[in-house]
Amino acid sequence: MMMDFTIMKEEGGCRVSIELKENGANIPITMWNRREFIDAYVNYTFNTSVKKQFEDFMRGFSRGCPAKKWKIFLPVELKTVLRGHTEYDWKQLEKNTNYKGYGESDETIQNFWAVFHELPEKKKKDFLAFLTGTDRIPAAGMNNFEFTIEELKKENPDQWYPTASTCFYILYLPRYSSRASLKEMFLFALEHYEKFGLL
Repeated sequence: MMMDFTIMKEEGGCRVSIELKENGANIPITMWNRREFIDAYVNYTFNTSVKKQFEDFMRGFSRGCPAKKWKIFLPVELKTVLRGHTEYDWKQLEKNTNYKGYGESDETIQNFWAVFHELPEKKKKDFLAFLTGTDRIPAAGMNNFEFTIEELKKENPDQWYPTASTCFYILYLPRYSSRASLKEMFLFALEHYEKFGLL
């Protein structure tokens, strides 16, 4: 195959030869050892060549998250714990909602869910970010995610935007006079929530 157990790598602007195994420059790749070459190449690329960087990362990660319990997670599970789920079930979100000052059958609540379910997917995720500070579902999943819609008692409720307590997953929703008014104020809040100074 006119190849041996070496690869070329850029280091400091120069190309250098790296041996993938001891005396690799003198071992030709043949039909019988090509699998060994591939395994050695993959191991070098994903492990050996980044060993120092990965050790630096692990040292920093262990300082920030010293608990040994992280080791019980598979990488995909750890990613979910740290970043949250991206599988959304919006009907389940509605089922899991608690109410304070409202009942599930109140007109404002019915209007809210009607407006919410008409939103495109991106806006629904924006609502999660508005409510919780992230557009991801916590690791326990949508079935275990709950939030509260609480009445924001104000005179002239049509002049007030909804607000949220991201720490407690509470949406403070004024008792709007119409669905159109609710939609206008809710969408404005979603567009500009980063400027709202959430609780």
